[in-house]
Amino acid sequence: MTDPDESREDFDRRLSQARKRREQTEPQNRQSAFGQAFRLSSEMVVGVVVGGFIGWWLDYWLGTAPWLLLLFFFLGVAAGILNAVRAATEMNKQASED
Repeated sequence: MTDPDESREDFDRRLSQARKRREQTEPQNRQSAFGQAFRLSSEMVVGVVVGGFIGWWLDYWLGTAPWLLLLFFFLGVAAGILNAVRAATEMNKQASED
């Protein structure tokens, strides 16, 4: 029969080796696919919401409804698309470096 202390030391040694191998093989700053999708969709939504809110507020303040709302809504859409493209380019660059 084996000594419990020896089997525990052997287990601890093998466990630490396995952890080291795992740390070496896993990329460090990779986002999950869900996280990437959430970031891209939030970039789009925030651009549209902020643009729409600014247009609505200016229309309310200046009494020019609905023209500034429409203008800033479409500017928000353009800004959201631009931000999403920038974020996707950054994610692609990080993925290619790993």
